[in-house]
Amino acid sequence: MQHDISVLVIEDEETWMQKITYDLNHFGYKVVGKVSNLDEALPAITANNFDIALLDINLHGKNSGIELGKMISHALKKPFIFITSSVHDGIIEETAAARPSAFLTKPYSPASLFISIQSALYHFSGGQIAIASKTQAASLNSFFVKLGNKYVRIDWLNVVCLRSDVNHTHIITNKGDAYLIRSSLQRTLQHIIPESLRNDFIQINRAEVLHTRYIEKIVGDEAVTANQSFNITDTYIKSLKRQLNIVS
Repeated sequence: MQHDISVLVIEDEETWMQKITYDLNHFGYKVVGKVSNLDEALPAITANNFDIALLDINLHGKNSGIELGKMISHALKKPFIFITSSVHDGIIEETAAARPSAFLTKPYSPASLFISIQSALYHFSGGQIAIASKTQAASLNSFFVKLGNKYVRIDWLNVVCLRSDVNHTHIITNKGDAYLIRSSLQRTLQHIIPESLRNDFIQINRAEVLHTRYIEKIVGDEAVTANQSFNITDTYIKSLKRQLNIVS
């Protein structure tokens, strides 16, 4: 059974806490805890009910976040992301013992937040550090979903169709597997699909988007893939033909 990826947020600035929480919710992550100081952070971490943590390095102007990071990575063996106003060699060296899986720099774009979490999950097992930035969104060509107690990596190149379901998006792969992410179709198109691949996905009707690499032919008002046909509405037919270089 697929589950939401749960996130613990440790941030002492209320404005940033609200923004981070808002963006996490809109990307379909489950915020299981929001704490703003060291006294609250310790029991929240030991409760051990999260998949990944977002952790401000400087809680109330101190580097207490580094010690909390060590607890998360060494004791619980879970990924976490350091939130900081800047990333430089000194910060990386200073935090190396805590083994963060990624850095997120303020101010951040919604896409950078999503990318930092996905990168952290990807790099955690390899012991690497990923620095999230606006340009990083173009390089991450996969995403993770949680199935039971494990994470499954989905490559965007293997995604055939995205289908809207109110505030959720169904992801259908070329193997026929279907996954559900708690994000609207438009938000998925604007922020979750890597920028380098967005032009490869095109909307064909109000509820469905197809990966152009899987469209084998257009027959009347239908786009045909190897395993299925999809209805194309008048609103989207011109842009689809233009994207496929169809002259008619």
